[in-house]
Amino acid sequence: MNIVKLLAIVALIYVVYKISKMFRQRKLRDVNAYQAGEVPVDREDLVQDPYCKTYVPKSQAYVREISGEKQYFCGQECCDKYLSEKR
Repeated sequence: MNIVKLLAIVALIYVVYKISKMFRQRKLRDVNAYQAGEVPVDREDLVQDPYCKTYVPKSQAYVREISGEKQYFCGQECCDKYLSEKR
């Protein structure tokens, strides 16, 4: 019976070791992905909505040309509110 307990304890220690090793590797990978001074490959410019002042990715922004200048909004609602205030 003592050998069975010993094997169970050794197996439990091994499982805890593998789990802790997995978390340490994940943490290192996350830290290495965002080191200061490095620019991510899939970087995209952000633009600020002139009405609500939130930042949205340029590719997802609602674009409207106002007075010959492109304005970027987070959505059509903010664009409509901006235009109604501007009048």
